[in-house]
Amino acid sequence: MALGPALPRLNVAASASLARMHVARPVVSRVGRALCLCLVGLGTLAGASVQASAAVAPPSGLSAREALLIDTDTGTTLFSRRANARVPIASTTKLMTAYVTLEYESLKHVFVDRPYTPTPDESLAGLTPGARYTVAELLRAMLIPSGGDAANTLALGVGGGSMSHFIDLMNTTAKQLGLTDTHYTTAVGLDTPGNYSTAANLATLAQYLLRNAFFAKVVDEPSWVLSDGLVLKNTDDLIGAYPFVVGVKTGHTQDAGYCLVGAASSHGVHLVSVVLGDPSIASRDADTLTLLRYGLRLYHDVPIAVAGRTYLTVGVKGSSERMAIVASRSANLIVSRAVALHVSVDGVPTQLHGPIAAGGEVGVIDVTENGKPAVSVPLVTALAVAAPATSATALYAYGAVILGLIILGGCSLRLMRTRAKRRARQTGRRSAAG
Repeated sequence: MALGPALPRLNVAASASLARMHVARPVVSRVGRALCLCLVGLGTLAGASVQASAAVAPPSGLSAREALLIDTDTGTTLFSRRANARVPIASTTKLMTAYVTLEYESLKHVFVDRPYTPTPDESLAGLTPGARYTVAELLRAMLIPSGGDAANTLALGVGGGSMSHFIDLMNTTAKQLGLTDTHYTTAVGLDTPGNYSTAANLATLAQYLLRNAFFAKVVDEPSWVLSDGLVLKNTDDLIGAYPFVVGVKTGHTQDAGYCLVGAASSHGVHLVSVVLGDPSIASRDADTLTLLRYGLRLYHDVPIAVAGRTYLTVGVKGSSERMAIVASRSANLIVSRAVALHVSVDGVPTQLHGPIAAGGEVGVIDVTENGKPAVSVPLVTALAVAAPATSATALYAYGAVILGLIILGGCSLRLMRTRAKRRARQTGRRSAAG
């Protein structure tokens, strides 16, 4: 059914991205309503759903006793298994050691490495006792190879030589961060009574830490070489092997099993995962990849507009030409596949009246997500719109009026002269008679 000659023409090719979205019924001008109807039709023709995409199957077959996946941008829990169970957490304990160190010490501060007696099979960085290291180097030595020797030196350095004081700082900080199911009795992460946390608390702590640029950089490093030539190799073998994996910390003890607090970043999506109590490194890695890949599949990148692309054309008053209306900027949205986007095109007039400068805003593409504004892209004129030219009819009418006034003026002047002559003759006759 024709929508009328005065309505803008939608650029079908340029509107392919909009066709993927559910189009709301806007309470706007007739033009806006017509455009939205066009968009709905395009979505149907393109075979794209105007509602949410089909659900992604949740992870199955995980070996971890406890597991959690969080969308850190929204705080949404995407997967959970016994996430609030208090359990041993092995070297993921070092996340709090790092947090307290970052809170209380400068990265440039220097500590002397303390002697340390490790337990059998404990991870070490291989620091030289008595050597001087910056806090930044010690943090790398603790986080990358999970060095218990580095954790010991940091705890004693920050704690003023007292391990118990440092552990008090850890527990005080846990309360301040709202980690109500966490308690520490070691800065290293050994199996000691009373040292426990939950997948949920570890995910929260990781999110706080990842806000620190230095920490986020360190946990995404596959390896590092200290100033004394010591090579540090990351115990998280996913780092560097999978570009979307950006951290965070491994752990393993007899009581805790194999643990990994993971993180992913891809195309604007940010995730934190936790797996605890896995039976092996292989299952720990597999569970983490399963969770992170699942989380990334839940989102997709929806292009909204491309700068300079024509989305519709509008008639111009006083001209037979139509003006291209283009997007002023490019825009896209990273959204859950379970969310329906709503788009409306508002404010576009049925006809343009000049003068309008090139790039003059004449409307807007508005997109909402779950009823909340998500993005707006101004629609502008591709070229300048001139003022309407005066029509020939108007010129003829104007000329006729002027001509009429001239004729009327001439007739009036002639009449005035005739009357003046009559009065002059009458005056002469009276004078002669007298």
